[in-house]
Amino acid sequence: MSQSRKALLEKFIDALTSSKMNHLDQYLEENIRKTVDSKIVLNNINEAREYYTKEHDGKSTSQWTIVECELEDPENNTLRARISHGNKTYDTIYTFSSAGKIQRIDAVS
Repeated sequence: MSQSRKALLEKFIDALTSSKMNHLDQYLEENIRKTVDSKIVLNNINEAREYYTKEHDGKSTSQWTIVECELEDPENNTLRARISHGNKTYDTIYTFSSAGKIQRIDAVS
């Protein structure tokens, strides 16, 4: 893999904060799935663009920040991070595909 998962996560978070929703396919798989508190909020890249566009409302609380990032788990292709957004902090597990993109995001507030 040419870049670390943490570096990819940082670029993804930067794209969200910069409102670069057309660039999400650089970081997310076509079949990306995200859950928040065990509820499915998106199931593909198009839904991801819609979801993150809605979440990015132009207010200062729309900024995404990596609060903490743990070591990668290469056996499970995961990375755990605490992400701050909208005055909340989410404990989030990112699962990566064999191509190195994010395939699943599981967040708990």
